Amino acid sequence: MTTVTTNNTLTELSETVDRLTELTRQIAQQQLAAGVSDEQIADALYAAARLFSAKTDRVGKRAWPIKEDALNATETVVLVTALLDAADINLFDMAIWFRRAE
Repeated sequence: MTTVTTNNTLTELSETVDRLTELTRQIAQQQLAAGVSDEQIADALYAAARLFSAKTDRVGKRAWPIKEDALNATETVVLVTALLDAADINLFDMAIWFRRAE
């Protein structure tokens, strides 16, 4: 039963991510991002960060699963800056943790 539940859970996650990707594309394309609540964006980021961290802890860091062209430089810096500020981490602290998963 665990395998069926696990497979169903992974399938559900895949379908949800596909839907979220399509919705965010539409929202950005239609310039509706200002109408998305801060809480919705934060919840999506928290979920992705927790999943990313949990997988890295489980299987180790092999290669970042982030495509080179997935985010532009501005999007990357805005996200990283917000995450560092939220966690009260400065660049020195980040450098200490940089090789954590290796």
